Amino acid sequence: MKHMLHKWIIPIVLFIGFIVAFPLTALSQKTLRLDLKKGIGDVPLKSSFERVGGKLVKSIEFYNNEGVKRMTMNLWYDEKGRVIKTQNQGEWGMLLENAIAYYEFKDQTLTLTTYDIGTEELLNKVVCELNAQGTIVKEEDLLEDGSLPYMGGTISNYEYDETGQTLSLMYRFRDDKTSRVYTQTYDWENGNVMNGYPNGPNSKQEYYTYTNVENKMNIDLTHLFAQVYGEDVYQFAVLGYIGKKNSNLIGSMRDYYTYEYTLDSEGYVSTMTEYYKGEKSETVILSYDGTVNPSPDPTPNNPTTEDELGGAIDNAPEGTEDSPTEIFIPSGGITLHKPLDVDKHIRLKGGSLLRGNDNPYAMLRIRSGYSLELDDIIIDGNRVSQKDGSLIVYGKLKLKDGVTIKNCKRIEADTPSGAVCIAKGGELTMDGGTITGNIGAYGSAVYNEGIFTMTDGEISSNTGQIGAVANNGGGQFIMTGGKISSNKVTDGCGGVFVSEHCFFRMTGGEISGNEDCALYTWANLQIGGQAKVDGLTLMNDGNRLLVNPSLRNNWQISYVETPPVGTIVAVGYNGYQLADSDLQKVIYYNNVSQLKLAGNSIVTYQTETNVNKINTDKFRLSVFGNQVKVEGLLAYTRFIIYEIRGRAVVSHITDGNGQYCFSLENGIYLLTCKDQKRKFFVK
Repeated sequence: MKHMLHKWIIPIVLFIGFIVAFPLTALSQKTLRLDLKKGIGDVPLKSSFERVGGKLVKSIEFYNNEGVKRMTMNLWYDEKGRVIKTQNQGEWGMLLENAIAYYEFKDQTLTLTTYDIGTEELLNKVVCELNAQGTIVKEEDLLEDGSLPYMGGTISNYEYDETGQTLSLMYRFRDDKTSRVYTQTYDWENGNVMNGYPNGPNSKQEYYTYTNVENKMNIDLTHLFAQVYGEDVYQFAVLGYIGKKNSNLIGSMRDYYTYEYTLDSEGYVSTMTEYYKGEKSETVILSYDGTVNPSPDPTPNNPTTEDELGGAIDNAPEGTEDSPTEIFIPSGGITLHKPLDVDKHIRLKGGSLLRGNDNPYAMLRIRSGYSLELDDIIIDGNRVSQKDGSLIVYGKLKLKDGVTIKNCKRIEADTPSGAVCIAKGGELTMDGGTITGNIGAYGSAVYNEGIFTMTDGEISSNTGQIGAVANNGGGQFIMTGGKISSNKVTDGCGGVFVSEHCFFRMTGGEISGNEDCALYTWANLQIGGQAKVDGLTLMNDGNRLLVNPSLRNNWQISYVETPPVGTIVAVGYNGYQLADSDLQKVIYYNNVSQLKLAGNSIVTYQTETNVNKINTDKFRLSVFGNQVKVEGLLAYTRFIIYEIRGRAVVSHITDGNGQYCFSLENGIYLLTCKDQKRKFFVK
């Protein structure tokens, strides 16, 4: 059954097709909220170790402040670029001493066994549970027979965000009396871990700064010196098995450790030196053994298959948002049978990308810190039932002219869009193109927890549960152009939905012709200028219109629950002074109160024609088919009929008996004259 957001309380008497419309006392609206059952990107991103090309560290030599070598660490890799063996000769810091370590992978398990380099005696055995990204979520010390040690056993648990950044560590240490629990949480900024908080956020144990130099290493040198995740005695953090590595090379730790580097011609670290209070402390020297599984034939920038497209992205230079690598898609298109992660700055141009029948997950996922620009290309969801959005934005997505996103289908209730999902920290800029013909629950075209800027383009003919654009979780929507129209809903608000704590600003563009209402908000709306909204804006108690600059078009508003007289509906914002022209453009659908200008605010006040007077009036409006009859007005009284969206349809004058008959098409209308206001159906 379809539930419309606004339900007019209009007593209707039916008698052999004859409809008598009595006056509307107030609007009663359905309260509309988003209640997510699943978040954005429930399906993990690809493993950090699925890599093609890139120099790998072959050995690391460690020297003290006097230039004496303390340890050499050699590394071996599998075909995916994962470290599978290390050999440490000597002793340095918290790393394994005089030991050979084997890292064995089986399904979602990593097992580490270490042996003394001289006696080959078993030193440690650790079993780790991995997530789909290949990083550790649980780490547990075991005895040789697989049992927990009586003393000294530890269990570590790690949590990550959707991009693979480590959020928390819980470390349990077993002794002979009790189990002690240690927890640590982490802050990240620009892809780098900034702080470690022991046992909650009240005291800082570690804090770091970073250089502007990209961390191109396959390992993370930060963990050779900093105990970010506690003592890295098993080298998991150094080798990249605990979350995402830092995006940049570390510059300092606390207030007294600093780091300097020398780089080779390709930007890889040759030496790293630590200084303590300005004095040289320790130095590491790195060597490399070339690349891992380089493709024998360079992947072209005009790929024709899914694998070639993935290879073109993997082999592309890092690029920048303003200077992305351009990849051309053939006119025949490429079918995507699995999610494709964009972890470079890329522009895809021409042709089409089609969802494969065997891919219920995302088509493209833009990683944090990277950007994807779509130009003159079709993204076709192929009407395959999905479990995720088609484009998931953790970084930045730009839509240019000629882009079409269509046929994305996610029918599961109370879930984010089947088309575009913007995660926290993600950004969508729509400078052109069309998002059309998609199906999704919350935001059939766009679900936004990040920043959505619309300067041009069109969002039309999508079908969902709530909103063609749904803003939630602090999302920001800035609309300066473009059009949102002809979208349909099952619960309410065919246009733009704005949750609590979200930001909405509209100074241009158009929202029109959407089912139910154009806007539904739990937050203030910043509006003004050329913004055009053809349809009802529904607000909740305490929400206001913040006007700047002056209104050029009408705004039709109502409240979910009729607010008390004296409610502030709109204010001049950020230095703008409201004028009478603004008051005339705010149309308030409520016959209990009207609007007036009071200082720099528009407020409600009690009308002279109150509800009781209307109910006892002799005025009568009746509808039979498409014929409307007005009775009981004074002779020769002019009245105007408006569509519910606010457009004047027709004006008439009663005859000498105060009556007039006329015809209208099907719809909901408002009759106004000097002493009367009535809403009525023609059906």
